[in-house]
Amino acid sequence: MKNSITVVLIAFCTVGLLAAAGCTSKKGGGAATPAQQASVKLNAIKRLADEMAKEPDGPEARGALEDFRNTPIDLDKNPQEADEIREVYRQRIQGKYKGMVASEIQAEMGPLLAAKKGK
Repeated sequence: MKNSITVVLIAFCTVGLLAAAGCTSKKGGGAATPAQQASVKLNAIKRLADEMAKEPDGPEARGALEDFRNTPIDLDKNPQEADEIREVYRQRIQGKYKGMVASEIQAEMGPLLAAKKGK
């Protein structure tokens, strides 16, 4: 009995050490460039529009909203992508849906839309 407990403890410790080593290893690739981030954000709003057309408050729409929300964009370095994002929002989302996702994307787009008016 004592032998089996020792074996189990050693197994758990080994698994724990392997998991810790895997979680701390650095992944290559580096940070995304501002152009790559802008492209990801543009794709996220397009996906959001597609998903809202299917199910405005569905899980896929919420996921696309999170992708959009979590992706930064530098408006000064990526004015073309910023304009495309505004256009997709105005044409495919703005005023067409109600619910949580619609309210949250409206709040997310507020500063982006205001930035264009200010220029």
